[in-house]
Amino acid sequence: MISVFHRQCKSFVYSWNIYGFFAAFFALLGALVMIFHVSYQYSNVEYLLSYLTIVLSLLLPLLTAFVFKEERSAGVGRFLRSLPLSDRDIVLGKYCALLTLLGGISFLLLLLPIFLGLWGMVYYASAYMAIFCFFLFGFAMLSVDFFLALCFKNHWIAFSVSYGVTIVLIALGYLSSYLPGIWSVAAEHLSLFAAFAPFVFGIVDLGTVGLYLSVGVLFLLLTLWYSSKLWKE
Repeated sequence: MISVFHRQCKSFVYSWNIYGFFAAFFALLGALVMIFHVSYQYSNVEYLLSYLTIVLSLLLPLLTAFVFKEERSAGVGRFLRSLPLSDRDIVLGKYCALLTLLGGISFLLLLLPIFLGLWGMVYYASAYMAIFCFFLFGFAMLSVDFFLALCFKNHWIAFSVSYGVTIVLIALGYLSSYLPGIWSVAAEHLSLFAAFAPFVFGIVDLGTVGLYLSVGVLFLLLTLWYSSKLWKE
C-alpha cells in the first residue's frame, strides 16, 4: 500500500486534473473572499466555508473519477496484477493519497481566519472548528465519489454519476427548509450540505461530526469490500 501511496503522490505532479482542481478551487475561493469579505466587509469565515463545501464537492469528481483510469488500461492492469499487491492495497493507497491532498487543502485554509481578521473580528475557535468540519465533509464526499469511481469502469460515467449524486445532495439541503416535520429532518440528515449549517452560526454540532465520520467510514469500508472489482471487464 505504501508503494502505491508514494507512486500516486508523485503522479500528482504530472496530472492536469490536479492542476485544474487547484486552479479552480483557489480561484473560486478568491472570488468568494472578494464577494463576502472585501466587498461586504464580512469577517465570518464559517459563512464562506458553507459555500466552499459546494465548491469542493463539485470539484472532487475531477480527482476521483479518473483515479483508476491508468490501472484499467490493458498494459498497466496486467503489469500491476503481476506484482505482489492486492487489489485492496492499490485501492487504499490511492485513497490515502487523495485524502492527504484534501488534508493539505484544509491545512492551507487554516491561514484564512488570520487573513480575514484584517476586515474585522474573527472568532478563531469557531472558525477553526468549521475548518475541521470542512475537512470531515471532504472526507465523507471523497469516500462517496471514490466508491463510485470504483463501481464504474468507464471514468466518464463515474464522473457523471458523481455529479448527479452531488446535485441531489445539494438539492436535498435546500429542500429540507421547505419540507414539513420529520421529512425536513430526514432530508437535512441525508444532505451532507445542510448538516454543515450549525457551524455557520458558530455552533459545534457533534451530530454533524458523527454524520460525516459515519458516511466517510461507511463508504471507505464499502470501497475496500468492493476492491476486487477493480479489474472488472
